[in-house]
Amino acid sequence: MSRTVLIGLIILIVGGLLPAAESQRICSITWYGQACFLITTPQGTKILTDPIELKDYKVPKDVIPDVITVSHAHRDHNGVNTVSGNPEIIYGTSKVETNSPEKSTPVDRKIKEARIYHVGSYHFRPSINTTLNSIFVFEFDSLRVVHLGDLGMTLTPEQIEKIGRVDVLMIPVGGEYTIWGASADSVVAQLKPTRAVIPMHFRTRVADFLPYTADDFVKGKSEVARIAGNQYTLDLSTPAAGAKYVVFDCFK
Repeated sequence: MSRTVLIGLIILIVGGLLPAAESQRICSITWYGQACFLITTPQGTKILTDPIELKDYKVPKDVIPDVITVSHAHRDHNGVNTVSGNPEIIYGTSKVETNSPEKSTPVDRKIKEARIYHVGSYHFRPSINTTLNSIFVFEFDSLRVVHLGDLGMTLTPEQIEKIGRVDVLMIPVGGEYTIWGASADSVVAQLKPTRAVIPMHFRTRVADFLPYTADDFVKGKSEVARIAGNQYTLDLSTPAAGAKYVVFDCFK
């Protein structure tokens, strides 16, 4: 390539007439089992949800998040001591399991470029058990990711309003301790995610104490993307084209 042509291409890229590789805005979502995800923003901020250490469910030691969120204090969601580094830890409810009445702690924080807030909910139907659960919302680079934690019932109009627009929805579907089946479908219909629905907290060879699998949830649904590994990426420079059901098959 001649020096003149090379200079011309550089001018076109800088001037915005040709798409540059840097124009892509990639968000990655990595699943470590149950309700534990590492969300990496296009700017590189690392958000870890509900850390777990249970057999093959674990956060690798080389993963060093900037922040950890804990939806509730049950041991399969609150393994903060197993995570490397010195991340900021955000609890929406009690820091430890307790038999006394819980309180929901208001959360609305800015960590680097990410806004993080939560909406209070119940783990189970309150008539059965009053354990609280936090729905965390992560907002960055025009994307809004919602992690429902161990949601035990469909949402109220007030909760839907507080959650707001949803692009990526992480939803428990394993049953017994959370919503599943028709109730999970109802929550998806309530929130209307624009890019992805990611089932979590479902039966696998590791979480064999749960009754329902991700396959049970997506059976009969269209637009199902199966991920052989544990990482899913979104290019935020492209417009949303309808929600896919994203199923990680790595722990079958």
